[in-house]
Amino acid sequence: MSEQLLSEARPRRLLLATDLGSRGDRALDRAVQLAREWSAELHLVHVAEPQQTLPGDVDQVSAIGEENFSTVFPDPHAATVRRIHRYVKHAGLPIRIHVEDGAPAGAILAVAEREACDLVILGESREVLLGLVESTLDQVVRKAPVSVLVVRNRPHSAYRSLLIGTDFTDEALQAVVMAANIFPEARIDLMHAYQMPYAGFLQNSPQTSAWIADKLKQLRAHLDQADLPRERKESICPLVAVGPPAGVLRRHVEERDPDLTVIGAHPRGMLFDAMVGNSRPILGAIPGDILIVRASRRAAG
Repeated sequence: MSEQLLSEARPRRLLLATDLGSRGDRALDRAVQLAREWSAELHLVHVAEPQQTLPGDVDQVSAIGEENFSTVFPDPHAATVRRIHRYVKHAGLPIRIHVEDGAPAGAILAVAEREACDLVILGESREVLLGLVESTLDQVVRKAPVSVLVVRNRPHSAYRSLLIGTDFTDEALQAVVMAANIFPEARIDLMHAYQMPYAGFLQNSPQTSAWIADKLKQLRAHLDQADLPRERKESICPLVAVGPPAGVLRRHVEERDPDLTVIGAHPRGMLFDAMVGNSRPILGAIPGDILIVRASRRAAG
């Protein structure tokens, strides 16, 4: 692919969503690295604490003094902007800062839409670590109209090896094409996983071997449909494994240690939902960085 076509395929506006916590440093470093690699515009969104209102209790007002209220309870937006500038001062490239009010997920999605961002980047939040019912990360992944990159690992280099999961759908194929285009030098393993009935009894049996051979042939035919140069398609390694997708992908990540796992997402909902129930098991099961590629609806015919 020519340099011009590669440039057109890359995201042009990145949105880093951060709570300014220590784990967010990894997402910041990765966002900066990608913005430089792609010559992309980088935005940062943070949801500020609500402004403290003047106490209604007369005794409290007297104790504080109206003239001292702004000192005791400073404007959170101004304080947050100063904190963000300290947070990004070593980035070495311009970053457009957005300080928003309201629920974090809604604010992130609103900025992504308003600024026409192509990719949302988030780190692992404290909500996820505590196992809350639906974290900000879960909501953004489920609702975002664009692709989402979840950063967990400390970025030491560019993404050089990818694992892409596929279920043979058009959405999965779009994920392959996007990942191959935006990471043109990366090695790619393309994995299809399916839980066969009675797989434990049929392990290493002729039936299982025949099934894997058939699925591998189907996977190669699926890859042939990708809108990629022939040499790029030939560089992709097709793999088939028996087992639930989340478990198979996790095992591969633990054994092969790819830099990034890529899965496709329907215009509404993630791939594999029918098998694993919802997006949380996929996000929770796979260690490391995950790119959820939001597919576009193709016109019929």
